[in-house]
Amino acid sequence: MQDRLVGLDFDARAANPCIGPDRADLVLAGCAILEAIRRRFPANRMRVADRGLREGLLTEMMADDGVWRRARPRPPFQRSK
Repeated sequence: MQDRLVGLDFDARAANPCIGPDRADLVLAGCAILEAIRRRFPANRMRVADRGLREGLLTEMMADDGVWRRARPRPPFQRSK
């Protein structure tokens, strides 16, 4: 996806409803940051949240306390080699 976004011009990125004109330039910086993180911390998979960070932290703490039931069991964390 990063390669596709980098290959698009401003107007094409702005036309994407998930990006829009306000973030059409910022998304490239985000791609560069993500790539640097991926190189520094390689992993077999990556989870992308479509909700806020605080909501994720809250549901995680609630699940750990047993007051929130996850829809699916979380797979065990595995570091890539």
